[in-house]
Amino acid sequence: MESSSFFDYDNFMPHGMCYLWKPEILWTTAISDVVIAVAYFSVTAAMIMFVKRRKDLPYPWFFILAGSIIFVACGLSHLVSAIVIWQPIYGISAVVKAITAVASLTTGVVIWLVLPFFLRLPSPAMLAQKNDALELSIKKLNFAQAQLVESKKMASLGGLVSGVAHEINTPVGSAITAVTHLIDTTNELQFSVMKRALSDTRLTGFVVEVTKCTNMINKNLNRAADIITSFKQVAVDQSNKHIRLYNAKNYTDGVLMNLQPLLGQTPYGISLSCDENIDIHGDPADLTQILTNLVINSLQHGFDGRESGQIEIQINQEDQTIVLTYQDTGRGMNKEQLDKLYEPFFTTKRGFGNSGLGMHIVYNLVTQSLDGSIECVSEMDHGVQFKIRFDANNSE
Repeated sequence: MESSSFFDYDNFMPHGMCYLWKPEILWTTAISDVVIAVAYFSVTAAMIMFVKRRKDLPYPWFFILAGSIIFVACGLSHLVSAIVIWQPIYGISAVVKAITAVASLTTGVVIWLVLPFFLRLPSPAMLAQKNDALELSIKKLNFAQAQLVESKKMASLGGLVSGVAHEINTPVGSAITAVTHLIDTTNELQFSVMKRALSDTRLTGFVVEVTKCTNMINKNLNRAADIITSFKQVAVDQSNKHIRLYNAKNYTDGVLMNLQPLLGQTPYGISLSCDENIDIHGDPADLTQILTNLVINSLQHGFDGRESGQIEIQINQEDQTIVLTYQDTGRGMNKEQLDKLYEPFFTTKRGFGNSGLGMHIVYNLVTQSLDGSIECVSEMDHGVQFKIRFDANNSE
């Protein structure tokens, strides 16, 4: 008996013989097998592209196995079936079918192993429910955050009021002491008059005491009035705002001109760099208070005890954002002072009449009135730099 190779097809007849070479059957079968093969190959290419682009897929090898191998094997099987119609390559066809069988069996076993994991994946309905729950949690979180902000505002206001009360207590207490002394002195004078024992010396001494007490009362009450005025500025009253369009350079030049008396005969200078075409829509009083407090802060703290000093102000516009950079060559601040810079009543000159509200006013004006941001960079003996950003159209 003559032996033949597994792939030898000389002793076989093509499958078309079974169709009796009828064209309608033959071509319908061949074209269908080729189209099915092309479709399988297309699905395989799409599956590979999907796995490569979706890096978050669990078990990507399973998709490759179930998609690529099966579809390639099935595609080749149909392609070989089309060829077998004319060429009896049944050995090759058997190998392709065996590969398809092995791949299908492997996928059929593995799918039961990974099925529990895929069943745990949330469905669109489950994701929608979780999304609704998440939105509800976010709303609750936003509400709690708003409550926390209000609590902080109230706590800050309480600290502010407490600080104002403490600051006012000193000048008012001194004034009361002076008034009490004045009352005692007046009673003594009245007693001397009643006893007809009033002398010129006694009257002169009374005038001196009255003058001293009234000056003390006037000084301390003015100090209390200044503290109350500063406290009113801290509130940043929005009801009295005068919104208008103004030129940044022209207005800042005017503000700095009004601040010249503060410099007097001091060796300190101020320079301004600002484009003439920058216009701001808002309340110019905000800019006045900010610059005034910054300059006063430099004069009273930054340049204290220094023979020279320079203040540089730059105003630029980035799209719709105004960037105001203020820097001086003063003594600068350490980290502890920077951390407390915007706290109400924080000052390094408590005994020299400073209220400690200047930078707190600046912070409130920038963040509340201008709805902007302020950053401060400073080191000891290297001056200070403030960078203030706010919208050029600040009409609210």
